[in-house]
Amino acid sequence: MSRCYSTGRARVTTPNEDRYLTVTAKRNRRSTASDLFRQLSSATGTTVSRQTVYRRLGHIGLYARRPVRCVPLTASHCRLRLTWSREHALWTPQQWSCVMFSPTSPGLVCSLILSGL
Repeated sequence: MSRCYSTGRARVTTPNEDRYLTVTAKRNRRSTASDLFRQLSSATGTTVSRQTVYRRLGHIGLYARRPVRCVPLTASHCRLRLTWSREHALWTPQQWSCVMFSPTSPGLVCSLILSGL
């Protein structure tokens, strides 16, 4: 991590402590800034605030993220979706009129009414 030196207040953490925070945060991606500042103070004896830890993580690009609401697609899911889209690419509006979309899972085809398809 590069440091920008200024005439302002001295930093509370050393480069080694910043590196410790980085490694610890990357090892356990679900740990919060509060967890990390407790781990830092027990490991090094340096007392810092939760906000300081939050800023240090922001400098290295580890920002707070909201949990993902959907499961990421696997390679087989991607392959199946591509196959499905290629099969249905040339469908006519009449064929699409026989498809029922569910309001509980928008965008997903729930069932096909197999009348004439």
